[in-house]
Amino acid sequence: MNKKYREIKKILIKNTNKSVLILGTTGINFKSLKYQLKAGELYQKVLDDLFIAKYGYINMNQNDAKSLEKLIEIKKGEPLFSNKIIPCDLIIFIYVNPKILRILCARENQSYDEALKLQNELLEKLDSDKYPFIKVELYKNSIGLDHVGRNVYICGDYNGFLTDKREIVKYEDENNTFFHFPYIKPVKNINDLRRKQGFLLLIYDNFLEVKNCISIDKKYRKLFNHFNLVYIITEDEEKIKQSHIKYTNISFANEILDDYDITELYYDYILNTERINFSSSKIKTLSSINKFLKSKKTIKTSDLANKFNISIRQAERYMMDYNKLYRNIGYDYSKNEWYIIN
Repeated sequence: MNKKYREIKKILIKNTNKSVLILGTTGINFKSLKYQLKAGELYQKVLDDLFIAKYGYINMNQNDAKSLEKLIEIKKGEPLFSNKIIPCDLIIFIYVNPKILRILCARENQSYDEALKLQNELLEKLDSDKYPFIKVELYKNSIGLDHVGRNVYICGDYNGFLTDKREIVKYEDENNTFFHFPYIKPVKNINDLRRKQGFLLLIYDNFLEVKNCISIDKKYRKLFNHFNLVYIITEDEEKIKQSHIKYTNISFANEILDDYDITELYYDYILNTERINFSSSKIKTLSSINKFLKSKKTIKTSDLANKFNISIRQAERYMMDYNKLYRNIGYDYSKNEWYIIN
């Protein structure tokens, strides 16, 4: 389970003897949250079931909904996901930072202003009416828009298959005007990328001097680090099966991505990539590892464990954290060793 949901799961486990409401504003995908937690029911489904049981069909008006809402009972051990406050023993209030909420609303095609207003109203009501609630913030460690590029570079013959947002005078969906994404920037060869940076690089594999996955990573990592994500377009089935090179931002695809694909990548990256938040002691340890690796081209996990007198498992964790900070190592599974890109 993604760690951003673990806090909610822990609360549910501790309160199985209580009726629990998971409350939040519009824009939060409760269906996805329900899937992650593998528990509970959606408010709208419960309401629809009540209506069908009474009338045999679904076509309720606002008055019908209000009358049936009074009949909703939350069972112990079966939390209800809702944008409305329903009587219960405990409320888990899902809070989302306004900057992140704007992204969620754009993705779910919801009004940001209405979602923010509802979130504030719910929180105010919980405080003023003294409901028993626990506030949980989703996506609190997400990097957000400030650390993500807006440019999409395409290395190769570009046929205009992606929509450059600068060419759109008026957006159909006003929620998306905030992002102004993507800016499409074609380049003719790989050398033109030397001083470029952005969110995504799409590059055909015939522009690469090496073909092996590990060789690609070793040769181009420094260049590709200028982009949040890199997709190499290839017909090589083995590369496509591999999908991506672990511990890098490089992935493989058999066809060029379209508008929908890159927009989803954009949202996913912003929401699911976390800020680096290491303690001072962790930074000190990673700095020592960096000095140790300066003279190395490859290293076994066991060698690192012996050097720093730690377990194999701890050494693996340190290497993954080290890569988050320095972004210059990969793992060769065929040789069971790390390689360092200096």
